[in-house]
Amino acid sequence: MKLKKIIDSLNEIVKVEGRTSLEITGIACDSKAVKQGYLFAALKGSKVNGADFIDDAIARGAYAILLDADNKGIFRKGDTFIYVRDSMKALADVSKAYFGDLSAKMRLMGVTGTNGKTTITYLMESIFKAKGEETGVIGTVNYRFGQRSIPAVNTTPGVLDLYSLLSSMYKEKIKNCVIEVSSHSLEQGRVQTLQFDAAIFTNLTREHLDFHKNMDDYLKAKLKLFEKIKKGGFAIINIDDPAAEKIIEKVKAEGKAEVITYGIDYKADMLARNINLSCNGIKFKLCINDETLKGKFQHVGTQPSGCLSRDRTQPSGCSVCIESSLIGRHNIYNILAASGVAIASGISLEDIKKGIEALKGLPGRLESVRCGQNFSAYVDYAHTEDGLENVLKSLRELKPARLISVFGCGGNRDRTKRPAMGRISTELSDAVVITSDNPRDEEPMDIINEIIKGIGPEKNNYTVEIDRFNAIKKALSNAQEGDIVLVAGKGHETYQIFKDTTVPFDDREVIRKILQS
Repeated sequence: MKLKKIIDSLNEIVKVEGRTSLEITGIACDSKAVKQGYLFAALKGSKVNGADFIDDAIARGAYAILLDADNKGIFRKGDTFIYVRDSMKALADVSKAYFGDLSAKMRLMGVTGTNGKTTITYLMESIFKAKGEETGVIGTVNYRFGQRSIPAVNTTPGVLDLYSLLSSMYKEKIKNCVIEVSSHSLEQGRVQTLQFDAAIFTNLTREHLDFHKNMDDYLKAKLKLFEKIKKGGFAIINIDDPAAEKIIEKVKAEGKAEVITYGIDYKADMLARNINLSCNGIKFKLCINDETLKGKFQHVGTQPSGCLSRDRTQPSGCSVCIESSLIGRHNIYNILAASGVAIASGISLEDIKKGIEALKGLPGRLESVRCGQNFSAYVDYAHTEDGLENVLKSLRELKPARLISVFGCGGNRDRTKRPAMGRISTELSDAVVITSDNPRDEEPMDIINEIIKGIGPEKNNYTVEIDRFNAIKKALSNAQEGDIVLVAGKGHETYQIFKDTTVPFDDREVIRKILQS
């Protein structure tokens, strides 16, 4: 592609030095990935400034350099330097120009919220598969499509990797993609030049306040996804969450999308009724309010088969009985959210039911570990106060003899949730072992002491074991028949991050090793 075409796509260019008639053969924001004819984006990160690697990029064959205008360094002579006000935002425009407007060619579905995003993407993937449509997924566990599964570095990858993944999907004729859209990615403009056919809001609870500073800023970041819905698209919103009202206001103010609400506690377009929870999974009746949804679908001229009638002669309301192997009340919300997108995409209730019931669990989300023991053991990714509370309450509803939990909090992350997680764990568990998670640059015992601050003086049902392996061993050794042991915080992760090293550590494998011994 001609460099001039890329430059023409940019906003807020300060100046261009050099030739613009060059042929660009690729884009990289890591100098080590640069090849002959590439454009190198010298991004300014929180720890590293890409401008420090410009000389290396040019030596490797970069034809053009994209950089912030305030970089005043003296760089090796190259063909073209493009100075912009914000290189991160400019890279989004560059990626769209180079790879094409992929969101105009594909059905993109974005999921945002504090908890539930990963589970919803797995459910949606399974529902689309039941309809016979292949779907790509970009999320916390991995990035997968076709026969590929790429380990995830971030929940939402950087804009260049994101466009590269979507481009690969499109080339393989995969037209559907479900993306977990984190608040970081929204704030940093990683999805700035994408448009979504549907956007899901799950919930908003305390998380990432090390980055967003307060809950208002956190919500503002989430709201940015709902500015990016295509005209005639859909916003699928958990009406039971206190933040739902502001999100609905945002969608209506944008005036492009229809709102579909889901919930358990309040009247919604999609409701769960006759709920039955057990250690074997969830049973409930998924109820659709035809009267509210008919009008919404007429705006886009489509009706999902098997539910909403075109001639309005069908009686108000329809339902389907759902049986899922997923565990816990919080997963009812996840199923409702995925079903909302499916209905908006024209999928029948029969295929929705088939897809939901085909999913037999997912990595690190209340994942059961069984080695013949007479008690239950689960691993879950819950690493926020709300996530931990949801999981513990869900396990409480299974009526165990005792509920034993093991958890810690990550270092270099939001510290305000630590005392709250200490309080919640001791209130909802019969016994708690507080340990390390990914301490990163912090001292593990300092993190544990902050957790303990939230525990009331009347509570003495916890112990401290700084070594995570030994903490899990202690919990399993104390478990008796009919108990449930929850190991929370790391879920699908297969490593533990310390100050100077990252070591292999998989809670599931550790549990198996201890039980088998």
